[in-house]
Amino acid sequence: MAPQLPSHAKVLIVGAGPTGLATAISLLKHGLTPEDIVVVDSVMTGDNSSRALTLHAATLEALETIDCTDTLISMGIKTTAVRIRDRQAADLFSGYFSSLEGHTKYPFVIVLSQMFTERVLHDHLESLGVHIIRPVKAVGLKENEGGQPGLSVSFENGGTITAQYVVAADGARSVIRQTAGIGFADPDGLDPSVSVDPRTSQIVLADVSFKENIDYIFPTNPFAVSFGISNGGFFLTVPQGRQTASTRVYDTEDPVYRIGFSIPVSAGPPPSHPPADFLQEHINLQGPVGISSDPTQNPGSPVHLKTVHWSTRFRTHSAIADGFFKRLGGEQSGGVVMLVGDAAHIHSPVGGQGMNLGLRDAIGLGAVLVKHIKASEHSRNDKTDEILRDFAADRRSRALKQIKLTKWLMYLITTMMSPWSVQYWFFYLIGMFPFAKRQLVWSMSGLENR
Repeated sequence: MAPQLPSHAKVLIVGAGPTGLATAISLLKHGLTPEDIVVVDSVMTGDNSSRALTLHAATLEALETIDCTDTLISMGIKTTAVRIRDRQAADLFSGYFSSLEGHTKYPFVIVLSQMFTERVLHDHLESLGVHIIRPVKAVGLKENEGGQPGLSVSFENGGTITAQYVVAADGARSVIRQTAGIGFADPDGLDPSVSVDPRTSQIVLADVSFKENIDYIFPTNPFAVSFGISNGGFFLTVPQGRQTASTRVYDTEDPVYRIGFSIPVSAGPPPSHPPADFLQEHINLQGPVGISSDPTQNPGSPVHLKTVHWSTRFRTHSAIADGFFKRLGGEQSGGVVMLVGDAAHIHSPVGGQGMNLGLRDAIGLGAVLVKHIKASEHSRNDKTDEILRDFAADRRSRALKQIKLTKWLMYLITTMMSPWSVQYWFFYLIGMFPFAKRQLVWSMSGLENR
């Protein structure tokens, strides 16, 4: 039976991932009522395509304003440092988030899968009286006919919703962004096929459990994130939050780890949902030798995969929308489209920046959208729209900075894959200076790009 859609909404949020949920909570926090807001999503609860792993200091500050930070911290693993190693576990670089003390009350990173973050936001939103309508897929957007105010969003099931404001939180392939006629491309004008080094443009992620105990290999204090680099590519190993979080999502008592690694284009595309044998092969090829199942690499203590809870593949590139705000129709008719999260900007997942910036977009949008709604009650003109236009321009400039940072980090990673190069030794030596360590941590924290 198709879900029942309301005919009208003041604000329609298309997409119930972290950014859509955070937008709705922020709107409520700043004065809208549950009756003002409709949130729709194209998939059923429990579908999982999450990639994000971390919550940085600036994001934790933003989440505090919508009363979600404490719960997320209680579920995640608090890490105070990050390191890059080679396959033999020799440190290439390390940085400590304790250097953020004095700048934030959260001088650390919370390691927690996007799935858990999404569940916390979902539960909080439902407790505030907004229930997500699923599964309904948006397929179109247009101005209302006859000069009537509002925008009409059409859905695959034949339903429509008229809204004054439509928030596109529907991901990188956003239907709302496309039908609103907003362009989406690499900010440097590069084609996706050449914007990322072909050795690292394909990425596999998986949540797995191992037969053997590997806690001693990856202690979470202070390093919860272990990032390895070799000439075969990069490899990520991260424990997935506290045990209660793993039990809640995967119904397992086994520790769950997120692994991730690059696949060169020359090797062909990886399977859409990589199976255990594929993952084990690449653990042995690119992962830390301490978790290899190959006795010639790891004699005496081979480690084997036990369960693949979830896996995916994707290609990484950078893109940004031409604008995060667009009014369709005139001031007295039509309506407003705002973009948040992946609908507005995407980039490499290195550094754990994507969801973090999207959440800060969303939480900030709630306050600004309510301000615009209140201003429009008295007068509706181009000057009123400057409230949203200025916010959108500011968020876009911050997204451009973030894309620049992730492109630089990917350049650093690919350079470190070639230990015989001059660039490798240059970055290795620079990384020994405390200033360089502090600067990288500062950039990753988001505090300079809230």
